[in-house]
Amino acid sequence: MLHWFATAGQQLLPAVADARVRPLIDSTVTFDTADKAAERLRSHQAHGKITLAVP
Repeated sequence: MLHWFATAGQQLLPAVADARVRPLIDSTVTFDTADKAAERLRSHQAHGKITLAVP
């Protein structure tokens, strides 16, 4: 099983590096609305990652 992860990582990392694979971003929020983002995650409404904008 560990060998599978190592092999997948060797193939995945280059694809991420040259943007062939990108994460699905649901939304980007500020610190002021982080509580609403947390609720969105808890309620399973988010379809992808929720990122936090840092000023």
